Amino acid sequence: MTDFGPIHVVEPRAPHTHTIILIHGRGSTGEEFAEELFESKLSTGKTLQEHLGSWRWVFPSSAELWSTAFEEDMPAWFEAHSLTDPTARPDLQMAGIRDSVRYLTRLLGQEVDRLGGGSSKVVLGGISQGGAIGLWSLLCAGADGAAGRLGGFVGASTWLPFADELERHLDREAQAQQDTIRAADTGELDSDAFVEEMTGATRGTLRELNAFHHGLLSVPVFLGHGTDDAYVDVSLGRRAAVVLGKIGLRVEWREYSGAEQEGHWLREPEELDDIVRFLESISAV
Repeated sequence: MTDFGPIHVVEPRAPHTHTIILIHGRGSTGEEFAEELFESKLSTGKTLQEHLGSWRWVFPSSAELWSTAFEEDMPAWFEAHSLTDPTARPDLQMAGIRDSVRYLTRLLGQEVDRLGGGSSKVVLGGISQGGAIGLWSLLCAGADGAAGRLGGFVGASTWLPFADELERHLDREAQAQQDTIRAADTGELDSDAFVEEMTGATRGTLRELNAFHHGLLSVPVFLGHGTDDAYVDVSLGRRAAVVLGKIGLRVEWREYSGAEQEGHWLREPEELDDIVRFLESISAV
């Protein structure tokens, strides 16, 4: 059984109205991510916490996994073999994605219960690998209705693992053309089988229900990415936005430049301002 790290929680400063679960990237922890995030400022000079005072901020921490890139144990939601190509060696990613999605789905359910079952008042998000596992949790949480219709998703400098396979299995137009696509390569067969296992219920629901009546497809998604990101190329973020759009989600895609950490962070203040606008549009619904 995977041992996940402690959950860092920042309680609201005003009566609790919404919760956001934000997932850190590889090599970090929930507490470290929170500290860095709350040092970043909006154009008003405020932090996200100060501006959204009625929000509860939940920062889960991953397990420690062996990294083939660094040859040591480090915090990670799943194994990523390459520093420059996060899509490399997908076979190493499957076990971590499976365990982390299950864990995060349970956490989503707990936070929804805390708000009296108001799933539309809970937002999921993350940066880098945290955004990647968050997107997978979103797609899988929509399968059995465990989290209902989430309020939204916010991703930064991230990508969508198994994007091609997800497109084949969840793109409604592709489903209409053929029920299953199988590749000749064994690795691709394993990848397709994994994606089908994880998202099978979601796929079936998407086929049966009108898009406007399915909770997953009513979840607004914000994705921001630096064009100068030195760690996760912007093309991977663009690909994620395209695939999510083909599945049927409403994606707001934004590009930035000049962020700290070689472009692999939130651009201040523009991206933070855009995220606040996105979150306020959710809370106004």
